[in-house]
Amino acid sequence: MLPSLEFEGIPGKESTKMLAEERRLMIVDWTRTDGRLDASEAANRLNVATETVRRDLDVLERRGVLRRVHGGAIALERFTHEYTIPERENLNPDAKRRISETAARYLPEQGCVFVDGGTTTEFLAPALRGKPNLLVVTNNIRLVHRIGDSETRVHMLAGTVRPTSLSSIGPRTTADLEDLNAVVAFIGANGVSQGLRMTAFDTDEAIVKKKMIANAEESILLVDNSKFGSTYPASFGHAGEMDRVVCDLDTDIHYVERLNAEGTEVVLA
Repeated sequence: MLPSLEFEGIPGKESTKMLAEERRLMIVDWTRTDGRLDASEAANRLNVATETVRRDLDVLERRGVLRRVHGGAIALERFTHEYTIPERENLNPDAKRRISETAARYLPEQGCVFVDGGTTTEFLAPALRGKPNLLVVTNNIRLVHRIGDSETRVHMLAGTVRPTSLSSIGPRTTADLEDLNAVVAFIGANGVSQGLRMTAFDTDEAIVKKKMIANAEESILLVDNSKFGSTYPASFGHAGEMDRVVCDLDTDIHYVERLNAEGTEVVLA
């Protein structure tokens, strides 16, 4: 946490305006650096009222430099930039590990499970190894590399490899899923919108996720706190329609309460 900032300005309307603009520049810089900004935290750092920061965020949204979300703002770059695998590995790795360890409690001892592509679901690997009565169906190449040499039966879905996520996608992937059914599907997401829509950067990846959900008896969404409030081009369903959402303790309580109201069980890791 950075220390709070103090400013010395010359009394008068002009200096107040300059102070406001300087404050807004800092808000934009913090939002772009972290990808998102919490209004209360920014207020503490700037030594101003939370309402002042909220008004600044309204101004900055009108200028088109960020997007307001519940409790703060998100950098617009998050909606146009898809993180590479190394970048994603460095985003909340501890939270992702806790989420996957918690989600692993819902693994059946036998039968078939779907595991979606992504760095969060990849953390399921230790729990998926050495289970001879379990069939893991996945489009996640990195996950196959981590569990393929164990006793667990693994089915790698056919299709075209998407370099950014190292997942198989396309018509052959969905055709491969057509006649497969799972006890549980473990699904990741690039973002969960303010309206609780689960979103992905790529349409073909979204189609695979949707098919996995449709062909599973139970579907579990694995998302860390940074995913909430983010919207990407392709939607693959409503988070309130998932049987269970596993997220970390830093998730905004606003989303937890809304999911509970939808009848979805929320498990905090």
